[in-house]
This record gives sequence, structure tokens and C-alpha cells, in this order.
Amino acid sequence: MNIKRMAFMLLLTATVFGQTTYTDGSGFGFGLSSPRMFGDIYAEFFDFGAHVYYQRDFDEQNSLRFKVDYLRMTSSATTVAGYKTPATENNTLGLHTDYLFRITPCAPIKLYLGTGISLLNYTLTDALNGKNDKWVFGEIGITFIAGMQYRISGDWDFHGEFNHNTISTDRFDGANGPQGGLFGGPLDTYVNAEVGAIYYFARGAKSKYCEAPSGLTENYYTPAATVDYDKLQKMIEASQPKHVPADIDYAKIENMIDKKLSKLATPVETKTFVSASGAEPALIGINFDVNSAVINSENYSILAQAAQTLMSYPSLKVEILGYTDATGSEKGNTKLSAKRADAVKNFLVAKGVDAGRLTVSAQGEKQPVSDNNTSEGRMLNRRVDFKLVK
Repeated sequence: MNIKRMAFMLLLTATVFGQTTYTDGSGFGFGLSSPRMFGDIYAEFFDFGAHVYYQRDFDEQNSLRFKVDYLRMTSSATTVAGYKTPATENNTLGLHTDYLFRITPCAPIKLYLGTGISLLNYTLTDALNGKNDKWVFGEIGITFIAGMQYRISGDWDFHGEFNHNTISTDRFDGANGPQGGLFGGPLDTYVNAEVGAIYYFARGAKSKYCEAPSGLTENYYTPAATVDYDKLQKMIEASQPKHVPADIDYAKIENMIDKKLSKLATPVETKTFVSASGAEPALIGINFDVNSAVINSENYSILAQAAQTLMSYPSLKVEILGYTDATGSEKGNTKLSAKRADAVKNFLVAKGVDAGRLTVSAQGEKQPVSDNNTSEGRMLNRRVDFKLVK
């Protein structure tokens, strides 16, 4: 029983937190359709169609879609109450505006529900109502939608959908009669099954909306299964007690530390960026994890040293340059690099550096220092550098 429960929890975690979600996006979609008419005289024979659409994702859950589709619905000749009906054919060109709401935005399979309004233009062949081969324009329809999207690779998603369409009149099937919709009533309806793909040509930044609860992830976007065992081993080894020689002169060490601290605590007034030794003060940058602007604890000492250096040179001004690797969109990378630069500035200000001496610059994926085609190179490019402003 415990094993089944554990397996269920792992499956739930993978489903809910298993795929990257974006703050927004825009894409073009296309695919094939298979409609089925529910009318007074229809005995389905062969139905098919195709569709194209533009979809705008406003956030992690809400989208607006503009779709154009062509549907061909045919029926075979049949006998109703002793009367032989003809084989009617309906060719429809539909213009749809749909609102979609994703009910599982964080899962690999993103299920959604929606509703919309359509403008249907169609022609009938062998219709009982006398509309043969004449285009009927502007029939209004109401659509109810249930579907899913699944990331195939990169910026491509697969989509599958069922939608139910109710037309505002009883003329769509070519016969006027009491039998109409799937749920009863006189109005004609049809249901439509769609499959296809959508290509996102623009995406926003990766979203924190689907961040797992504390303990399930290492940071915003890294699954819990990604464990740096080498880093853990080094931390364990560092925490182990080490043998300390008995002949250490602690008083001498304390005196050395006190003298060093007293020198660092006294600011050096200078109008240039050259210290007494003739060298420019050195400010060392730091690196970041994938898609993160969080300063790792191992970088605290580096930034603390930078803060001490800046406080020792009160006339020194610095530009903080944020960078990313080349993965993701250019717009998203620019935002992320700005967050990294702001994080470093906030750290230095918290350590006592005057905020007026610090400026930030979002460089995005510009000026890589290493190859973005390797994981090691991308790690070096995810950085913040310092630039002395003279």
C-alpha cells in the first residue's frame, strides 16, 4: 500500500511540475478536422476539414484564439418515415474567436476548456430547404471547447481538441425540422475533432507560477531529481572535523586579523582608481544557475570582498553588467540579466555600499565569454561582471 501511495505521489509531482511554463507567448497553429453533423436528416457518410489559427497566451492560463476552418460534411441518402431524403452536402468556411483557459498549466499535458463565437459561411447541395448551391453568409454559432496541448520539442506543441458548435438557426443541415442539437432542441449543431500543431514564434520569460513547494526543487526551474552529488560530497568533507596541530599561536593569528581589519575599516580617500600599490582595485564577478537570479551561498564571500573594496574607495563608481547564456528568447534573456544585475546591486547596498555609486545594465546574451554550445560554456556566460566608471 505504501509503495502504491509513493508511486502515486511521484507521478503527481512529475505531472504537475514536469514542464517549463512561460509567462506569455504567441503562435500559429494548423491541423486537420473531422466534423459530425447532428441534424434532422443526416446519416453521416464522409466528413473532413482543416484549420489554421493564431493564438495569444496572455499568461500561464488565459489565451485568445482566432481560427479559420473549412469543413465538408456529407450524408448518404436515407429514408425517414417512408420518405427518401437526398445525399446532402454542406461546405462551411468558419471564422472563430475563442477564449481558452488551461486547467493544468504546469503539467506536461496542458488541458484546457473554452468557449467562443463563430461566423459561419456555407453552401448546401441537394438541400430540402431549397438553399441548393447558394452561399449563406453570417450564420452565428456558439462553441464549447475541450482540448489539450503537449510540448513536442523546442517551440512546437501538439494540440488535440473536441468542440461542440450550436448554430443560431435550423437551416444548417438543409432541412427545417424539430430535431437538431446534440442536447436536443430545434437548432442544428455539429461536433468537431481536431489534431494539429502550434509553433510559438515568441515566448515570454520562464514562469515561477509552477514553482514546486519547498523541498521539491533546488531552484525555480531545476527538478528535484537533478542533484549535484559532487557538491554534496565536498560539503560533507568540509564539515568533517580536521586534526589541528597543537603548536598554533592563536594570539599571533588574532593580532594579524585585528591589524588587517583595522586597515580595511579605514576608507582610502582617493580621486583616482589606483591604490597605493599602483594597481587598480579588482572586483570579481559571479556566476548563476540556469534561469535563476538567486545568488548562491558560495558567492557571498566574493561579493562581500567586492563591497569591502568599494567602501575602501568611496569615489569609485561601478557599472554592474548582467549576462545570460544563449538559450531562451532574447526578450526573456534581457529581463533575466537585469534581475541578476539588480540582485548583485541589492547585495552590495545591504553590505553598506552607497546605491548612488552603482548602476546596472542588462546585457542579455551579448558578449559571451565562452561557447554557448557546451554546458560548461553556458555556465560561464551566466554571469555578472563589474565595470569601473571613471
